[in-house]
Amino acid sequence: MSRTLDHVIVSVRDLTAAAEAYRRLGFTVMPRTLHENLGSANHIIQLHHNYFELLGDFHNYRDPLMRESMSARFAGGDGLSMLSLSCTDVAADRERLLARDHTPAQILDSARKVTLGDGTPDNTASRSMINWRPAARRWSSMFYTQHDKPETIWFPPWQSHANSVHTLVGISYCSDDLAADELYISEMVCANPVEKGPEKLVWRTSRGECLELLSPGALSGRFPVPVPETPFAVWPVGLRYQVERLEDCRIALREGNVPFMEQNDVITVDAEHAAGVISEFSENQ
Repeated sequence: MSRTLDHVIVSVRDLTAAAEAYRRLGFTVMPRTLHENLGSANHIIQLHHNYFELLGDFHNYRDPLMRESMSARFAGGDGLSMLSLSCTDVAADRERLLARDHTPAQILDSARKVTLGDGTPDNTASRSMINWRPAARRWSSMFYTQHDKPETIWFPPWQSHANSVHTLVGISYCSDDLAADELYISEMVCANPVEKGPEKLVWRTSRGECLELLSPGALSGRFPVPVPETPFAVWPVGLRYQVERLEDCRIALREGNVPFMEQNDVITVDAEHAAGVISEFSENQ
């Protein structure tokens, strides 16, 4: 069965500013937490089936390779850096990838302290494993995350957002060579593309989430807002969220003084207002 979207990482140089930007977008942003065993810090935005992570303080990474690798994302400014897929046995997945001639990193303990909805302090029990790609295609690298205590990841009231977003339903990448990325993505998602053409590849997860890989030509007409320029051969560009009510999203963005465009019942926010991430909001998946 294909993997589902677990969470995405938005790499930022200023965590405080990024958190405020997402509050203006109408999201409920969790307090800053520290990855005790890694050194990085984050703000989590919980959704109903997945979440996303504003990640920073890379200079504090204890692992020099991770510090160098993640900091390199800022050659293209703030923005999406990696996607995590669902996993129930990260060790088995690592063995599977090794058998297919991938070079996955060691398993990382990504636990952090949290305060639950009732005020009770707890710790997450999450482990992750990055399947790094070569430097030229690093920002299509994906990883698996295993949550042994999911109740510490997803809990009210953090799943309620003024913009009425309830889940992340899609992620868009741009690639200068779709053929060079197809096998890697297919083996990470555990599914083949459901749509395949010279300018676009599309994967669907078992939950219906969409991962699209676009050529620069296809990307130019994909969004009604400018796409940030980067020096990367392949990189994630935008996220699509499903909302309960589009009118609530409009109201939240207006109250946050965030400009947006709306076409065909899809609201789009420029990357400038979302820490480098083009953001789409729709009632439909």
